[in-house]
Amino acid sequence: MTFGQILDRVLQLMRANWRLLVGIALVPGAGMIVYFGVIFAALFPVLRPVMLHQTPQFSVMTIVWLSAAYIFGVILMIVICALYEPAAVYAALEANTGTRVGFRKAWAVAWSKAGRYIWLAILRALIVMLPIVVFGAVIVGTVGLSMARGRGGMDFSVMIVIFPLLMLFYLGAMVFAVLVMLRLVLAVPACVAEDLSAWKGIRRSNQLTKGAKGRIFLLFLLIYAIAYAAFLVAEVVLFFVGAMVALVGMLLHLAMAPWGYIGIGVGAVVFICAYLLWIACIWAAYTTLFAVVYRDQRLRLEGAAGAPVPAG
Repeated sequence: MTFGQILDRVLQLMRANWRLLVGIALVPGAGMIVYFGVIFAALFPVLRPVMLHQTPQFSVMTIVWLSAAYIFGVILMIVICALYEPAAVYAALEANTGTRVGFRKAWAVAWSKAGRYIWLAILRALIVMLPIVVFGAVIVGTVGLSMARGRGGMDFSVMIVIFPLLMLFYLGAMVFAVLVMLRLVLAVPACVAEDLSAWKGIRRSNQLTKGAKGRIFLLFLLIYAIAYAAFLVAEVVLFFVGAMVALVGMLLHLAMAPWGYIGIGVGAVVFICAYLLWIACIWAAYTTLFAVVYRDQRLRLEGAAGAPVPAG
């Protein structure tokens, strides 16, 4: 398949199966909103004095609560996303062959090998983040060396010499991380379709992405550009409608309490729902892209689309 054919196939599958694919993606989207809610609840004791024009109070319990909320949120999103991707990829793989599956069956495939997919998500994160961790270690070491030479203060002569090298290393680390990520995007489809372990799925993805990394990267950018343009249009429409409602309220001389606060609350709920739908559409498009590219690469490199996907 050419670049245009792959994109057209992704859009066809999204249009024909949007309820299933977007419905599956609503789960991690809702998880992300819950994560933001947990973080906001943890920050509220600190933000409340600021909103009341008071001095915020930081205590040991506040720091512990913030740390616990952050760790809980990270673990929650890792587990949800690790299980979401195989469910969505399974649904897209089946839809690409003309077979319709249900919401429960797709998630059953993910839950049947939950440990494998969570371990795969951790492995991929470690591999992709390796250069960034190295970069962070270099920065810490550089600052420590500078402070040691400056006897507790910053030795700016050292920083002036090393700063351009750090920027080059940072750019190189980002490029390396993107290239590695492009090698790993087919790991989940390989694990789902071929019933491979996490490590074998990573190796299989490295094989299947040969000659396709540039095409995958451009498709990534194009799908994100389409989604971002749609978000801007939706944002303009929502704010325009909100402004018209506020104008009508002013013309009718409605009091801020309670009608103004009700309007703000309704507007916030509508915005959150629109944002959730937008996130779900992006994730559904990306997982569908993985499934289409996986099948295309098997045809391209091996001349076979693969056996039917096991139901878990």
